[in-house]
Amino acid sequence: MSENVDVLNGKLSRLEQCLLADGVFDRCANIAADRSAAFVSVCDTNERAYVFRAAVDTPLAAWKKVCAQAAEFVGRYGFQPFWVKADIMANAEKVAFSEFQQMIAVSRSSFFRRGVAFDDGLETALIEAELNGSRVISYKKHMMELATVNAYLASCETLTLREFPEQITLFDCESRFCDENGEVFRLYGSGNNCGRRITGGFDADAALVVMETAWQYLEMQVGFDGKFEYGVYPIDHREIPGYNILRHASAIWSLLCSYRISGDKFTLNQIIKAVGFLVRNTYRLFPEREGRENTVFLADKTHGEVKVGGNALAVIVLTEFMSVTGSDKYVKLCRELGNGILELFDQSDGSFWHVLEFPGLGRKEKFRTVYYDGEAVFALCRLYGLFGEQKWLDAAALAADRFIREGYEKYRDHWVAYAMNELTKYLPEDRYLGFGLKNANVNLRRIRAQDTTYHTYLELLCVTFEMYSRITEQGLECSYLPKFRAEELVDTIFYRADYMLNGYCYPEYAMYLKYPSAVLGAFFVRHDGFRIRIDDIQHFCSAYYSFYRNYDRLAAIRKQFVQEREGGENGSGT
Repeated sequence: MSENVDVLNGKLSRLEQCLLADGVFDRCANIAADRSAAFVSVCDTNERAYVFRAAVDTPLAAWKKVCAQAAEFVGRYGFQPFWVKADIMANAEKVAFSEFQQMIAVSRSSFFRRGVAFDDGLETALIEAELNGSRVISYKKHMMELATVNAYLASCETLTLREFPEQITLFDCESRFCDENGEVFRLYGSGNNCGRRITGGFDADAALVVMETAWQYLEMQVGFDGKFEYGVYPIDHREIPGYNILRHASAIWSLLCSYRISGDKFTLNQIIKAVGFLVRNTYRLFPEREGRENTVFLADKTHGEVKVGGNALAVIVLTEFMSVTGSDKYVKLCRELGNGILELFDQSDGSFWHVLEFPGLGRKEKFRTVYYDGEAVFALCRLYGLFGEQKWLDAAALAADRFIREGYEKYRDHWVAYAMNELTKYLPEDRYLGFGLKNANVNLRRIRAQDTTYHTYLELLCVTFEMYSRITEQGLECSYLPKFRAEELVDTIFYRADYMLNGYCYPEYAMYLKYPSAVLGAFFVRHDGFRIRIDDIQHFCSAYYSFYRNYDRLAAIRKQFVQEREGGENGSGT
């Protein structure tokens, strides 16, 4: 037990040294009025962190007091202080409780990013990570409820409330985190980055680190039968019900990207199992006969449907699998799945019928989501690359013409970006190149301003950058190119790559969830209860994989733009 206290005190000492070196105690003392609060969170990685709080007349005194509380707890229970976090109250302000309720009402779920104290003595102060990591705020009801708050305060052995006061204190924190190795990280104290470590410039190495942990998480979700554990809501570690075979397919695609980098045999074994599950969910329209070309659909048996996007993703995954492994095992099946896509394609207008009933195959929905259209065109291009038959490319081009005609750039869809990038490898025509650039160009400012991590946006941007690079490097004719804001694209890519780390399960985030070690290093969707689902992992990793593969070109062109801008500014001043 004393050994655990020694470990804790060592980490608290490192945190204190960092706080002192950064002038935090003095700065927060100048901000505070007559009371200051400090918090220490201690986590053993197996369960949600314990948060200790103290409020006295100065930040340093509050810090000393809360450190003693944490040490007493660790010593009494033999608790292992694997991760330790320090929060010092800063930027406090009084607001009416009714105004606070209105702030919650207009906040996106889990996006109220400040701490709250319900009494002037700050005895009931809760940091932002507690409010969101333990669902203290009732976002679904757009309010804070007394029973919910009191249940949490009671669990912390803190005084509960008879009623909400007319006025509360909202505050930010100066925060530092000490990991299992004793390394201290400065954390963002406010805004949408709140509670996350402050990193240097995000680069290819940083992208690889987060991808590797997320890929490891994803491959461990593959069961003996090849089916993934679908996902969890980690606040209370509630499993997400149902299953979606399309998301199963896209998760395999992500693991194939992992295998391209690592060549790891275990990863390949998990991929093979997951591909086997995918293939077992295909449905042959006709009895199998030698020499007869069949039509095959991927069946989403959970929902009793066949979706054109399912066939498309199956083709994308199986062609990728053969490319990665050098196998030709699924050539025939890819053709048959492609026939299924063409079965749902309307040559007259370039549209796809989206959903059939299963197993009856009656027509159910003409249109469900724009994703299916982009996926289908991407898959048709892959089939052309595999077989070289004109029918695949002709269908892809007809569908792409419809994208242009109907202004598909309005959807800001990453699959459309993938489709146009793939199509222009074989048909580098002006209208397709221009539309591929436009799909990103007209959406750049909205994408940059997006408050959620919205992982598919970075996919869209990076895939568009690939196409832009091919245009410029190969000197392809593209009349839209002068309108394309390439510098803004590159800048937005770097900005979003860093911003998306707000959805990465760093330990300073994971420690406030129910089972921290179970979700560490995964990716989550904050505004849906910190949801961790196989397709979330896939989209985050696909975005970062594209960033990683294109990083050298991205960094070079960014440097070039900076030099040109600085040269222009220097020239204008002479």
